[in-house]
Amino acid sequence: MPIGWIDFSKKERNKVISVLDLLSENSTLDELGIATIRDGFSDLFFPGTSTVQTRAKYFFIVPYALRDLERSGETDANDFLEILNAIERECAERFIENNPGETGVIGSRSLASGHWVKRTPADIYWSGLRQYNIFHGGRLSLSEYVRAVCEINAKKRNLIELGNRNDKAEENDTDDADAGDIRSMHFWNIPTYDDEWFDKLKIELTKEEAKFLKERIINSCGESIFAHALKNNLWEIMECDSFENLKDMIRLFPKQIQKDYRLAKDFSEFNYVLRIIYNIVLSDEKNEEANEAFDNYRSEMKNIANIDLEAVFACTDAWKNPMMCKFLLAAKSEMLDENISGLKKIVENREVFLKGSGRARCAHPGEFDNTEWFGGYKLNYRFDNAIKIMNDIYTGGGEC
Repeated sequence: MPIGWIDFSKKERNKVISVLDLLSENSTLDELGIATIRDGFSDLFFPGTSTVQTRAKYFFIVPYALRDLERSGETDANDFLEILNAIERECAERFIENNPGETGVIGSRSLASGHWVKRTPADIYWSGLRQYNIFHGGRLSLSEYVRAVCEINAKKRNLIELGNRNDKAEENDTDDADAGDIRSMHFWNIPTYDDEWFDKLKIELTKEEAKFLKERIINSCGESIFAHALKNNLWEIMECDSFENLKDMIRLFPKQIQKDYRLAKDFSEFNYVLRIIYNIVLSDEKNEEANEAFDNYRSEMKNIANIDLEAVFACTDAWKNPMMCKFLLAAKSEMLDENISGLKKIVENREVFLKGSGRARCAHPGEFDNTEWFGGYKLNYRFDNAIKIMNDIYTGGGEC
């Protein structure tokens, strides 16, 4: 059913657009649709991470809980997921009870208001569990894995029932089916598992967990910034406050990482100029922060536009998104020509293309808060999230 509203005022209209933006699948920090490149570089430098990961402990809580559920014999996938959800919530409640001021506890704000999260730790950390080969089920999604476990449990139950019947006529059937016994399935590589893990639950990693996770990242993430820093104990990386500030120690990494880093840093600068232009267009040139940033960058615009976009596209598989590549190449051309009016038009058209003229903010300049910055600043490529994981490994492993 189509949704509409009577447009009584700009203020009310803006409220509705804000609500619609929250319902959108695209992050409001990607107003110009460059997520393919942002995520491509993020996966290259910090594989297995995501922007909603908080603490390293969840790389263990999730498989510990799932291993317990495998052994429970549950055969209904919906019940399986409901029990998992309850365990994850109980973990959060215990963290909050034992350490009220602890940071990074998933669901702490939701629980404070009597609710629970829509994206659970299992959902948030599943990709990393696969990436680090802690999960041994290949590319199965969480729901596919749950269905597989439930099917195996059901098969095992049937085998037990057949065995109890001691029906020699069906002996061959049970022998054939035994190949699918759950005892032959090993979904988890988690040697740190302890039957009493929940009773000993703490948000900090144990020494064994820290050592194991460090090894898993090193062995599964190739020559990434993440793996190289852990392998060589480059703990000083945790003193950097942003991806951009890695420039002071990037020389400690392999040549290819250095090359990719410079490319990603150049793209971050290039994209930041586009975000400045976006906020200028959006505010009808009334956003003081955007105007000041533009003045600071204007003299450097040609140098920034000299970025090798083709190399960026190749490095991040961005060619799979041809319209995004076309937009970036057109923006580069206007920046090289110092055609600011043309650049504004390209930025406006891009948002309209992505959202439609009704929802695109650029199509309604001057109708939004001129003091607010929209669309994010420089790209950090999940650097902050990776550092949180490294800090937990560092602390848990007794490196300090």
